Amino acid sequence: MTSLEFKKLTALLWKNFTLKRRKYMSLVMEILLTVLFGISLLGLRNVLFMKKIGPFSFTAFPVNHTPSFIGAPVTFPYPWELAYVPSNSTVVQNIVANVKKDLNTNMQG
Repeated sequence: MTSLEFKKLTALLWKNFTLKRRKYMSLVMEILLTVLFGISLLGLRNVLFMKKIGPFSFTAFPVNHTPSFIGAPVTFPYPWELAYVPSNSTVVQNIVANVKKDLNTNMQG
């Protein structure tokens, strides 16, 4: 922090301190309301019942059989397209190439 910025910060803090000192009741109310709202939020958190859901258990899905819509002949003129493939990663590009080869579909990626 440069000297000029430090002087500006100290002037701002002094002004804030002076204003708070002049309005004593406002300062007390700000502190009391902040503490009151914090305590009420913590109290409500302990009182309210939160229903915990999970963990879920799903049936196994075979990965060696593809869904029927992937192997079906495409009725529209455009090939399937992978929505997101990071181009900077060679590992991901190899995985996508293997998936396209294994699915034997006209897929663009």
